[in-house]
Amino acid sequence: MIYSLSGKLIIKKPKFVVVEVNGLGFRVFVSARTFRKLPKLNNRIKLFCYIYHHQNGNEVFGFLEEREREIFELLNSISGVGPRAALKILDEIKIDNLLNAISREQVDILTKAGGIGKKKATRIILELSDKIKQCKIDSDDSLVEVDSELEEILKSLGYKRKDIYKVINQIPSKAKTLQERIKFALKIISRQ
Repeated sequence: MIYSLSGKLIIKKPKFVVVEVNGLGFRVFVSARTFRKLPKLNNRIKLFCYIYHHQNGNEVFGFLEEREREIFELLNSISGVGPRAALKILDEIKIDNLLNAISREQVDILTKAGGIGKKKATRIILELSDKIKQCKIDSDDSLVEVDSELEEILKSLGYKRKDIYKVINQIPSKAKTLQERIKFALKIISRQ
């Protein structure tokens, strides 16, 4: 099984990249989070991979952070949540928010990801709450609460929920206070 790929980034598209390793080009599907952090073309990268086997062949999913790959693998292990839905969840919900939602059984947070209804969100919580504790995958509780406040502020300014999550996911984790996160959010919004 392939655990990671290291090579030259030769094609970069929002849904996938091609990494050249010793003359072979591997098409690797990536999350929006990974895509935003990718270097420019022809630079070297290392992606932590997950191989998805299905009747039509194999697909490779890659992540810059090992933690994101672990969460993807856990999500993909749930019946009814395939790799595309797992990527969508990771695109729309920050990892710390996702982990806290699972541990606190907050179905409403999970339903914010497109295509995830209450039934599927409940299944995710039931199946992953123990696994997350066993894996000792930590989250930052303080950021989750700050981001909830930030979400309410942006809603009151008239921004749509979908846009709010895209903005929050782009805020660097070094911004810890509400004021810092508001400042980054407004910068991100002004660039769009």
